[in-house]
Amino acid sequence: PDAPHQILCLPGSLGTAATDFSVQLKNGIGEKFGLVAIDPRGLGHSNVSTDGKQFVREYPADFYLQDALDGASIMKALGYTKYSVMGWSDGANAAMHLAANKEVKDAVKKLVIFGGNSYVSEEDVEAYEAVRDVSKSWSERMRKEKSAAHGGLETLQILNDRYTDAMRSILYDLNGDVCLKELHNITCPTLILHGALDVICHDYHAQYIAKHITNSKLKVLEKGKHNLHMKYADEFRTLVRDFLTNNSESSYQEDDEPQPDIDQIAYGFMGSKSLFAALRAGIFDAIDSVDGSATFDEIESECDISGERLKTLLSACVALKLIRRRIDKGGNDLFHLPTASSKQLVSKSRQYWGDYLTMQVDGQFYNRLADIDNTIKHGTEASHGYESWFDSDPDAAKNYTMAQHNGSLATAYALHKRLPELATEFPSMRMLDVGGGSAAFSIVTSRMIQDATAVVLDLPNVIETTKGIISEEEESVRRRLSTLALSASDPGSWENVVEDESFDVVLLSYVSGSIPSDALAGLYSNAFRALKPGGKAIIHDFFINNDGRGPPNAALWALAHISVNPTGMGLIPKRVINILSEQGFIAPRVHELIPGMTNVIVAKKKNA
Repeated sequence: PDAPHQILCLPGSLGTAATDFSVQLKNGIGEKFGLVAIDPRGLGHSNVSTDGKQFVREYPADFYLQDALDGASIMKALGYTKYSVMGWSDGANAAMHLAANKEVKDAVKKLVIFGGNSYVSEEDVEAYEAVRDVSKSWSERMRKEKSAAHGGLETLQILNDRYTDAMRSILYDLNGDVCLKELHNITCPTLILHGALDVICHDYHAQYIAKHITNSKLKVLEKGKHNLHMKYADEFRTLVRDFLTNNSESSYQEDDEPQPDIDQIAYGFMGSKSLFAALRAGIFDAIDSVDGSATFDEIESECDISGERLKTLLSACVALKLIRRRIDKGGNDLFHLPTASSKQLVSKSRQYWGDYLTMQVDGQFYNRLADIDNTIKHGTEASHGYESWFDSDPDAAKNYTMAQHNGSLATAYALHKRLPELATEFPSMRMLDVGGGSAAFSIVTSRMIQDATAVVLDLPNVIETTKGIISEEEESVRRRLSTLALSASDPGSWENVVEDESFDVVLLSYVSGSIPSDALAGLYSNAFRALKPGGKAIIHDFFINNDGRGPPNAALWALAHISVNPTGMGLIPKRVINILSEQGFIAPRVHELIPGMTNVIVAKKKNA
């Protein structure tokens, strides 16, 4: 009890201090560390109420938070104002709540968790149901151990039934949310351990937690299972002791980071300009039009560039690996395209997005970024947002929307591939596509879900272009699409126009980073009101990780948006999730969509 560094130990489901941390209580973690292992409320010896009556544990909707706050209260009662927390399985989930809760998190020095999960999936619930009957599905050893801890087999069965029912309730009433919001608010150094052979808590749970806890480190034990702290107690002890002994307040090691390639960064704009020039000149199409490899003369005959200038541009593209070059036996240059260039830069390809690159990235953002120094210094004095830009320049609105279309179609298909459950949950989906631009997401949704309908909401100048794009769709698609000219950044403009509780899905793609930061709460509030109970908000945008260290392309797009929207928010999942939660959304889960660039946050309006 007098050790300078105390560790609160939180056991797993139906676990107690004795059943789950016996090895650690016997052998300790190290001379400087004391262990306080508890029996959670209603389990083991914590089954007597203040009036002296025995009771069997209940599982209210917030039982993880209840266990967390019980643990914090015990440590406070023992006089420990600063301590670390170690949680296994369900105890890991409670530990994350403790480390995130604003009332008690300041007491937590460091966090060690293993076998935890921030959400419950259908697969998880099926696994719990498979072991509901303790007499038939539990091993004799486990049944005997837990029966002794909880006063007999009958009580154990009651506890397991209640626990399994609680998992079903979390899945179906809370959309699986265990601590999806909370893990974004954990700031203490965190060690996440995972057994590669754990069949109870799969690796994607550990990876998700590690990605979204800012100051965390994931260590995988290749031979470890769910009970890694028992089976590999010595290795576990060393890992935990070393982590807790390290006085650093960060789990991040700067030595792990490569040094910046300053030349590449400084000259990078020349590379992108080479790409844009080659697209405009038709070089990729020219090479693709030839069977096999193209000669210089064949390329020159199809392009509006010639001579040394074409040779120089080709050399730049070859150096950037956009084009491949070889020399035949006669000493002639032959050019062909790598797979990525064939798919993405040849205009007849279904994955082509060259128009987006030339019309929007180069044609619009390059010009705006030329004044980025002034915009960063003076903010609103230099730029007035997308709404002002498009109002003052209808051609810019049209070009922006048209350029976005092909790229957005591909992203929309990727969204449905990432979230296949949307078609199952909402077979007759009604979607509000906020900031829908070219209607790409609405078009794809209507193509993929036979009975889906969608309303595209965007600025008046954009909607005029949207209508033209929709009119080119097949009648079976376009008849299920409509438009609404409104501002996403003006919450009041939706009143009496967008009907409350009338949509299954509200999609906000590339909107959150394109409006003033003080308009976000109003936008998400409008989305909440527009959704039916059980409906979902989908936030798709360029997100920087919670730790602020990337991904690079998302960070660069955030900077580019400043050139138009200088009062916007630099988006990280934590900030957006907290705003969504304040508006009433639950179960905010983050998915990567465009690798290394965009994320999707899916949040739910609670069922009625």
